[in-house]
Amino acid sequence: MQLEEKDFEFLVGDFNVLKNAEKTSVLPMFCDEMMDLLADLSNEIFQNEKIREYADVSSYAYWIRRASLKRKKEAYTEQENRLGRGVAFHIAPSNVPVNFAVSMTSSVLAGNVTIVRVSSKSFPQVAMICDALARVIEEKHVKLKPYFCLVRYEHNERINRELSALCDIRIVWGGDQTIKMIQKFPMPARAVEMNFADRYSIAVINAEEYLRTDSPKAARDFYMDTYYIDQNACSSPSLVVWIGENIEKAREKFWKELENLVVHEYQMSPIQAVDKYTSFCELSMKYPGVSLVSDNNFVVRLELDCLLPEMMEYKNGGGYFFEYKIRELKELTPILGKKCQTVSVLGVSAEDVRRTVFEEGVKGVDRIVPLGQTMELEFIWDGYPMIENMTRIVYISQERKGGRGIRNG
Repeated sequence: MQLEEKDFEFLVGDFNVLKNAEKTSVLPMFCDEMMDLLADLSNEIFQNEKIREYADVSSYAYWIRRASLKRKKEAYTEQENRLGRGVAFHIAPSNVPVNFAVSMTSSVLAGNVTIVRVSSKSFPQVAMICDALARVIEEKHVKLKPYFCLVRYEHNERINRELSALCDIRIVWGGDQTIKMIQKFPMPARAVEMNFADRYSIAVINAEEYLRTDSPKAARDFYMDTYYIDQNACSSPSLVVWIGENIEKAREKFWKELENLVVHEYQMSPIQAVDKYTSFCELSMKYPGVSLVSDNNFVVRLELDCLLPEMMEYKNGGGYFFEYKIRELKELTPILGKKCQTVSVLGVSAEDVRRTVFEEGVKGVDRIVPLGQTMELEFIWDGYPMIENMTRIVYISQERKGGRGIRNG
């Protein structure tokens, strides 16, 4: 290995963990000791008085509490025959602060030695989680120290090549360009890869059902799905689709409620205002049927006269939404391609959306969730069962009567 200690800033773990990663044995899936560590990490994070300021950190701590992990473990089958694959090399995204911890958690529960390149951006959420994890390891779970190596380093081909060469599974978050760049570096022949590419998401709202709901709560839910992380997550809706009879009345109320919330709680930077206007100009020049229907820059709304997947290339953040009206769900088919990740719903049956996905045979849509839950933490993401994909199965064949079969390879 050509790596040197000076190459890295270690947030959790040290150079010895990295240097000995290939020699460290794997653990069983949902190892009791690892579950204990994560439960202790949850408790440690909740001790931090600043946690109330960060809903995403609070959600992560709640997600890894002991009762939650126990339920997850009980839901999996064939656990006794699953082990970690070996060394897992993760490249976390720079736009969703807590994502690195979600990827790490799936990896260690699978039983892997886990190396995570954390974004060089300075997020307080990252520091809160890493500091708590380092304390928990040193004070209560030092035997598990060899399984955690969370580092920062500048974009460096030599380091990425070295880490790719030693890993048994590579997990890349951060979009198409990052994936293409990392895929230049070869992995061992039996290594597997999970890539999380650029995606977009949509929200579908039934007008009549919305008008019967608690509208301030609906605005708050949508705000958490979008503005809380500046629409940076692939799961944040960029297209709002309306269905029903009283669409005009419903959407006037919906956007007014949201705008009142945004004006009082959201801090918009000047560059976001410029980017939103630029995106609109570029989109409207290519698709003349697009019209601007909002009168302020806090909530920018663009009404579409058709649904074309390529329009989604002009999505933006910080409160930038496309709008479209439909009569029935199958009209969504053109937009439900490979790049469509999450459909959030309000007043629309998730089962009806699922049925549409299957009947139309679309190649996208990996999640269907209620409005307000697009950022919920899960062990299934982009259609990947995260933990299972990071394990290997030790298959035990049952003895059969009769002759022996012959298997090649």
